[in-house]
Amino acid sequence: MKELLCLISLVAVTSCTENTASREEPVSGGTAVAISQNDPSEALPDIKRVEDIKDAYAYVTSRVESGKMDSSSFNYNCYGERKGTVSYFSEKGQLRLIRHSYSEYSHFSAVDSYYVQAGAPFFVFHDRLAWSFVQEGQTKDDVTQSRIYLINNRPVKCLQKKFTVYTNTKGAVDPDTIANKEIDCTSLEPIQNDFDFLVKYRAQREDLECLEGLH
Repeated sequence: MKELLCLISLVAVTSCTENTASREEPVSGGTAVAISQNDPSEALPDIKRVEDIKDAYAYVTSRVESGKMDSSSFNYNCYGERKGTVSYFSEKGQLRLIRHSYSEYSHFSAVDSYYVQAGAPFFVFHDRLAWSFVQEGQTKDDVTQSRIYLINNRPVKCLQKKFTVYTNTKGAVDPDTIANKEIDCTSLEPIQNDFDFLVKYRAQREDLECLEGLH
């Protein structure tokens, strides 16, 4: 089941609409990437609109997937109950992305991604999957995806998508046919707390036993 989550969140991404190869990106429109791809030292533009978030997201994603950013990571395994990997991507010393992939026991897995400008997140993507048995020989994956757009440390738009995938079922649901729903933006505090916690481990290189303090 965890393999499905990885496929959902780590594939190639475009800047505007979702397709079968891109499920993490901001949705509902967008513009072409306006940031120079030839000058990696150029700072991301000021983010004042949702469209700016989509452009900055597309730029960061493109450079991460093409291997043009510095990266580091560490693993942790807390007695087999919760284990994961935290990866950091930076450009000219500037943190651009934190990706936290983790699982709890064998029935839950997730990928939390924090896109960063000037030390603060501007787009957060949570991709969570819980699986369970339906009947003998069949399981189901309950997937929840959340997208949070942030401007000046304030959530300005929040989208959520939920769907269920059953094994051994004909006509399996296509996640791209499920519309995102705009929801009320909840408090930024839990997201900010997790982000701040992960930033503290940016220099970590050795694997850890437990990583306590996250929601």
